[in-house]
Amino acid sequence: MSTFLELDPFFAKRDISRKSGQPVEIARTKRLLIRETVLRDVPELYQIWQHPSVKAYMQPMQPTLEEEIDFMEAYIRYAYSFYDFGLWSVLELESEDVIGRIGLSVSEHLEDAVELGYMIAPKCQRKGYAIESGEAVLKYASQVLDLPEIHLLSDAENIASLKTARALGFVECEEKYIQYRKVIHMIWKENR
Repeated sequence: MSTFLELDPFFAKRDISRKSGQPVEIARTKRLLIRETVLRDVPELYQIWQHPSVKAYMQPMQPTLEEEIDFMEAYIRYAYSFYDFGLWSVLELESEDVIGRIGLSVSEHLEDAVELGYMIAPKCQRKGYAIESGEAVLKYASQVLDLPEIHLLSDAENIASLKTARALGFVECEEKYIQYRKVIHMIWKENR
């Protein structure tokens, strides 16, 4: 029996990119680029989060842009390499504009679960970007990260998010209350 563990060559490539300061490309779709966040993305992401219709349903960012930049600097340095996943920037291919964020995170509210989260700028909503980026991330989670199950927690009042989750193949499994808000816990499993 061998005790030598082979390093996944794709993991090694991602690790080399991160150590050289280059963001890892997660996916490229017909209209979008999903890649690890870089510091120049943070002001646009912070501005998107500030919109009332987005902020109402999203986890809080840092109180100021400067604090968010400091937080993201540490996040970029440590989280991506530790987990090999995280929150990623979504860019429109044609314009190269940052239009949102999507990604995977270790759940704070579910035991041993990885959650999908997404945020698309209001001016870019209703164009199918959340579904397009969600499909790409779920494919990445399954094929690259070998994660057969992804969870999602959505505010029960966030109808657009619930509709997107259902379109991605998530199935409702329970209602929960988190910080006095009713949320819907949904699960996606590969090969449904």
